[in-house]
Amino acid sequence: MMKVEFVSRQIIKPSSPTPQSHATFKLYYKDQMNIDGMYTTILLFYPNIDQCEANKVSHHHKIAEEWCERLKTSLSETLTYFYPLAGRIKDNAIIECKDQGVEFCKARVHGFLEDILKQPNNESMKQFMPGDDAGLGSGFLLKVQVNLFDCGGMVIGVSVSHKIADASTIVSFIKAWSCTAFGCMTAAMLPKYNIFRSFYASMDSPIAASPITLGDFINLCITRRFVFDSSKITKLKAKAANNIVEQPSRVEAVLALIWKCAIIASRTSQGITKRPSMVSQAVNLRKRTRPPLPETSVGNFISHVVVKLEETNESTDIDLKWLVLQQRNALEQFSKKCLMKLQDRDAFSLMSEAVKEIELEKEGRDFYMCSSWCNFAFYEVDFGWGKPKWVSLPPLEMNNLIILMDTSDGKGVEAWTCSLGANLPPLPLPGILALDAVGADSALDFRFHCRNTTVIGLWFLE
Repeated sequence: MMKVEFVSRQIIKPSSPTPQSHATFKLYYKDQMNIDGMYTTILLFYPNIDQCEANKVSHHHKIAEEWCERLKTSLSETLTYFYPLAGRIKDNAIIECKDQGVEFCKARVHGFLEDILKQPNNESMKQFMPGDDAGLGSGFLLKVQVNLFDCGGMVIGVSVSHKIADASTIVSFIKAWSCTAFGCMTAAMLPKYNIFRSFYASMDSPIAASPITLGDFINLCITRRFVFDSSKITKLKAKAANNIVEQPSRVEAVLALIWKCAIIASRTSQGITKRPSMVSQAVNLRKRTRPPLPETSVGNFISHVVVKLEETNESTDIDLKWLVLQQRNALEQFSKKCLMKLQDRDAFSLMSEAVKEIELEKEGRDFYMCSSWCNFAFYEVDFGWGKPKWVSLPPLEMNNLIILMDTSDGKGVEAWTCSLGANLPPLPLPGILALDAVGADSALDFRFHCRNTTVIGLWFLE
C-alpha cells in the first residue's frame, strides 16, 4: 500500500464575508431527513499536472505546490458564492452561515499514480479521502484533501455533507471551483438558493421523524467495481431490450444485470427458489418540474422510484428483459405521480410517501439502493491542468448500495457495489451482494459471496 504523508491541515474561509442577510440557510425536508455524519466523496485523478519534461521529484513538488496554492485561493473565492458550505448545522433545521470555513488537507503520496489507475486498491483509495481532525474543530460541511504524488500526479478528494448536497449540488460546486481556478467562471454557474421553497406546503412545520444516524446503515462492507465499456453496454442493452422497452438505457440494463445476479445469489444462499426483492432508485426532481429547475439549485431535491419483485417470481422466470420492463413501468408510474405532486407544489408528500413505501415494503424483502451519477460531467472538471483521467469513489460503507457512474468516454458504466462479506454472521438483510470479478471479453463473469455460498453467473454478450 502506498505511503501517504499528511503535510498540512487548515481551514479555508470565503474570500469575502457573507452578508448578514444570508446568515441563515434553511434546511428542507430531504436535507433534514438525510443521515447525520454522512458525506458524499468524489475522487478526481489527474495523472501529471506538471507538463514539463523534467523527471525530478523536487521539480514536481515545486509545480504541485504552486497548483495547490491556486486550489486554496480559488476554493476561498468559490465559497463566497457557495457560502452555506462554510457554515455549520444548528438543530437539524438551519445552517448558520458565519464563514466558519471548510477543512483543507494537503498530503504527499510516495508512489506512482499510474499504479493506482492500473489496479485500484480500496485501502489506498481510503487514504485519498478527507478524514476528521479534532484539532480543527468539527461540523465541517465540506472537506477537501489534495494528494500530491512524487511522479507529478494529483488526486483531489472532495467530501460534502449529504445534509446540504445531492449529486447535482456537488457537481455544480466542483465545476464552479474548477472554473474559478481556470479563470472561466460565468454567471450561469452561480448557485441558486431557496428555489425549492415554493414546493413545500409549509416550511415551518416540524419534520416527520428524527434524522437517521450513520450507525443505522454503516457496516463492514465489501466494495466492488465493475467496468462496462461501450461495446459491452451495446451488447447488454440488446439482451435487455423487449417489445415495450426497445431501447433500454445503459443504467436500466446494468442495474437489471446486477439485480438479477443479486436475486440469484440471495436465493441460492438460502436454498430457496422464491424470495421478494426490491430496488430503490434515486431520482433528480429538478428535471421533472415544469419548467425544469436549474441544476445549480442548492440542496437535496430527490425522491425515489421503488421497483418490486414479488415472491411468486421464481429465479428461472427472471430475465433481463423482464427486470428492465419492471424498472420502466415503475418510473412511468412515478413520473405521473411526480408531475401531479410538483404541479401542486407538494414535494413534501412526494418525498415522504416514497420513504414510507420503502419502510413498509422492505420488511421481509431483499432491499437494494441504487443511485446513478451518469451524465453528471465529472470528467469535464478542469482546474487548469487538464481533465481527470479517472473519477471514482472511495470504498463505500452503506450495505446493499449500488452507484453507477460514467466511464471516461461517457459511453460506458462503472458500477460500484457495497455489500456484507461472506465471512460475517447472518444479518437482517440476507440477500447480500458482493461482486468479485469480471471475466474476459466474451462474457461478464460475476462471483457473488452470500454468507458461505459462492454463486457464479456467466452472462455471454457475444
